[in-house]
Amino acid sequence: MLARVPLDVDLEDKLVYGLTPIRLAYAAVAMVSAFAVWSAAWAPSLMRGSLAVAVIVGGVTVSWGRWRGRAIDLWVADILVYASRNYRIWWRAGWRPWRLAA
Repeated sequence: MLARVPLDVDLEDKLVYGLTPIRLAYAAVAMVSAFAVWSAAWAPSLMRGSLAVAVIVGGVTVSWGRWRGRAIDLWVADILVYASRNYRIWWRAGWRPWRLAA
């Protein structure tokens, strides 16, 4: 008996506007965060509005953004893994950053 394997098994599900569940969560968190920034009364409305727009643009970039066929959040994750594996901070015994030079 012959059986054919479906070609779309490894594709991610699309929920709304072509977004996967995690990308939809990025967009929702960005919108809620922008609303929270706008609703707080800690700064003048021009500053709060500018910051809220920046949060929305960041959320849209992370949700729909792609560079060279890969999602932006995957690029950020790869950069963080690369930096954490290639750069180390070594503490030298006897060195005190707060000790004043004599």
